[in-house]
Amino acid sequence: MASASITFVLNRLGELAAKEAALLRGVDDDIRLLRDKLEWLQTFIQHADQQRRGAGGNSYVGLWVRQTRDVAYEVEDVLDEFLLKADLQSLGLLPAWKKWLKVATTCTKHVSIRHVLRDKMDGIKNRLKEISDNVDKYQIKKVHPQSSTVATSNSTNSSATAAAWDEENKIVGFEKELVALKGQILSDDNRRSAIAIVGESGIGKSTLAWRAYDSPDIRCHFDLRVSINIPPHVRDTDIIYFIYKRLCHEADESKLLSAQDVHTALSNHLKEKRYLVMVDGLVNFSNLNSVLHSLPDNKGSRIMIITRLEDKEAAYADPKVSPLRMNYLEENESKDLFCHKVFGSTNQFDHKVSESKALITTEEAEKIEKVYEDILEITHGLPLAIVVLAGLLRTKNFTEWEQVLKQLKTTEKSKRVKRILALCFDDLPSRLKSCFLYFAGMPENLIYNARHIVHLWVAEGFLKPKKGKTMEDIGQSYLKELISRGMINLVKKDPSGGIWLVAIHDRLHAFAQSEAHEESFLEVHDSADLLTPNSVRRLCLHNYMQSHVPMDTSFPKLRSILCDFAEERIGNSLKNQGHHNGLRYHGLQFLSRSKFLRVINLRGMRIKRVPNAIGNMVHLRYLGFRSQSLEELPSSIGRLINLQTLDIKRSHVETVAHAFWEIPTLRHVMAKMLNLPKSVGVLSSIQTLTGLVCSGPWEKNISPLHQMTHLRHLEISGLASGHWDGLEDAFKKLESLVYLHLEAAKSENVMIPFKRLTTFTLQHLQVLELYGRINMSEADIEKNYTLPNLTMLVLKSSMVNQTFMDRIGELPSLKELVLSEDSYDGSELLFSDSGFNKVESLVMAGLKNLVEWTIRPKSIPKVQRIALSGFSKLKIKLEGKKGPECLKSLMKDLEEVVVICNDMPADIIVEPANSEFSEKINRVAIRTKSENIVDAMLRAGRWRESMVAGNMYHH
Repeated sequence: MASASITFVLNRLGELAAKEAALLRGVDDDIRLLRDKLEWLQTFIQHADQQRRGAGGNSYVGLWVRQTRDVAYEVEDVLDEFLLKADLQSLGLLPAWKKWLKVATTCTKHVSIRHVLRDKMDGIKNRLKEISDNVDKYQIKKVHPQSSTVATSNSTNSSATAAAWDEENKIVGFEKELVALKGQILSDDNRRSAIAIVGESGIGKSTLAWRAYDSPDIRCHFDLRVSINIPPHVRDTDIIYFIYKRLCHEADESKLLSAQDVHTALSNHLKEKRYLVMVDGLVNFSNLNSVLHSLPDNKGSRIMIITRLEDKEAAYADPKVSPLRMNYLEENESKDLFCHKVFGSTNQFDHKVSESKALITTEEAEKIEKVYEDILEITHGLPLAIVVLAGLLRTKNFTEWEQVLKQLKTTEKSKRVKRILALCFDDLPSRLKSCFLYFAGMPENLIYNARHIVHLWVAEGFLKPKKGKTMEDIGQSYLKELISRGMINLVKKDPSGGIWLVAIHDRLHAFAQSEAHEESFLEVHDSADLLTPNSVRRLCLHNYMQSHVPMDTSFPKLRSILCDFAEERIGNSLKNQGHHNGLRYHGLQFLSRSKFLRVINLRGMRIKRVPNAIGNMVHLRYLGFRSQSLEELPSSIGRLINLQTLDIKRSHVETVAHAFWEIPTLRHVMAKMLNLPKSVGVLSSIQTLTGLVCSGPWEKNISPLHQMTHLRHLEISGLASGHWDGLEDAFKKLESLVYLHLEAAKSENVMIPFKRLTTFTLQHLQVLELYGRINMSEADIEKNYTLPNLTMLVLKSSMVNQTFMDRIGELPSLKELVLSEDSYDGSELLFSDSGFNKVESLVMAGLKNLVEWTIRPKSIPKVQRIALSGFSKLKIKLEGKKGPECLKSLMKDLEEVVVICNDMPADIIVEPANSEFSEKINRVAIRTKSENIVDAMLRAGRWRESMVAGNMYHH
């Protein structure tokens, strides 16, 4: 890992030399020589890192590696101190009586700063020389690249690894366990029962549970289903609240609820309903009891628990139901899983060996069989070990496999899994090691938003720029490589096919935390009371047991602070309830004592105001406050000249200083209801603007989005009639947009000019959400709309007609269509033969006037899921000269028709009558009148929701 630290510092030196050439005049030679020396050391350190784990490692090598890493950190400290002083001077942050001297002394000051920098660089070079001399003095054996037991991958080997992230996640084995689990869930036992799934970490408990939870027969069997992931240490009351929050979408987070209130609300919502609750992550008996006690004893309901508890403890969940213990894969199953992860299918092994130019002789055939035997012996049939080892071997030629397997076979059996993880980590290219270790700072056993992770990587400086690609695209490619190696799990793709949600297995997470702590890369704690706060560079605080964690410690070398605290459920409404005196807010005074901060990401923390001193943290790249009690930000944030990301999505901040909108480095602004100013600076790097509100007319009718040519994600509401001309002009330049959400102002009779917004523009748009009435007279003019890459369309309150539906039915790439709440104005709807040929997911909800839906034979031939809601009576006509012809086409890929009922059962009539179609109808009771139809559809259908708790879900 020390090599990754040096790589990071080398990148900083290169970036500094490119951007601050004038500032560094006079010390540039010193920096170049220092960089050369570090590059040489990095070559040897990378392989010494591997050696220290093996039998050949010794304390001298470990000391040498550690000291070299510490020098790299010292270089970073010196550079950051130098840049901090220079930036503060350039901003004019001097006492008022000294400002008149600024111009006269600027050159002198820079010379003085450079002189201090040169002195410190000389000290560092002397220390590096001393460390190098110690190699000979103490006879430390240098490790050369060619002497390494296993060659490290500096780049992905062949296109196989690059494409592996996107391969189907094949599930192998455990068929008997699946039958047994489904048998327990669907049994005739009329009482509420609890089923515990136990087994070794990495055995596949969650995979098995999801297979059962997501199967069609179980989806149809229950009125309500909900699944949550919880971290290891969490309050019992919060677990129940998380379940309540998932079940009850009308839950008001600003309302103070007692444990009894939540218990009562849960009982009311689950009353007389057969439910299935799946909880992943229970680690103690207290949590288990709380879940069982709080959920009503409804007839035929089930609670599925994925737990690390031992069999005897887990049995207390339900003494009448034995815990389901998972065992290791059989030999043939292990082989099948290994081959799939390495080659994509089990029948390509010999072909792959041939590609490596190995002559398949009798001897080679015996070697192949020996590989299978070694894999089984090393992994013992543990799925996690097989997947990660396969991720390592797929980056190497077959001739190198023997070296890897030999190393693992000589490792003590009880330590082989950990050794596999260490080998895979050591094999990562240096650029990926820091990225992987960053997951150590993420809460355990949860799901993470990939874009959020990449934004943090960019802010940290982990990514290496590449010509023609944005840093975000590079971050996605890094994630893909980690997924292909089995180090990170892909949970869900976004509508465009990119990475949306990811996770890390708890065993890999524990390894990452251990490695990060050992190498002083990052520390994870539940409080800020640390023994050595002066040396901490990245601090992650996770505490779900306390609502207030004191943070009075100083961290002089801190670069990043990431906090995830107990869910904040007390919001602004408490102002009127007189609860101010009973709440404790974080004053954030510790921030001003950490002058080198690059990343601040605080979640769940109760914050009332942010100190004005935050404006002096000019190194800051990422600023995140997800706190419902926060209502304003200080005007000093306009001085954060390097800021890239502002995340205030869960706060109530409505305005920020105008100077903020002139920071040229801004890339992502994510808010809840933030006013968009009438004009902004040149934000040529901005890519994300979400949660913005138009509060008034724009200057000279020119949109503030006009110059944001790299904007990719835009979400804006409050649009009035006077905004459309400016938007149309802006969209001509916003050629990079992939996600667009437009919402018309509710207080005015505003009509969205769909044609003007979509004709000859937005060629790369993939997701379009329009909330508001669409101008039909204008929309009918064009025969079709040029949105060639649109994969998802959401309409709400749009009042479109049949002609409009015919036009959008011709969109060539549309896969998901949501017609919600008065989006269609008509009693009859026709899907013609040429319409919606690629749609896989269809939602129709709240279409009050619709009573008849006609589907032509060649329409929606690829549809897999249909969700219907808000219909008291709907006739579905499967039209054609031959009724069965239409049914044959429709039933080809159709998996489920979800009918979500409100107060009364929906009367769905299918003509001609067809039992096969009717069998696919899954009637699901909607939770509440205010429930979002898409959420209800996801809950009921095949879409695998990653339902986790409150602010722990990394949106």
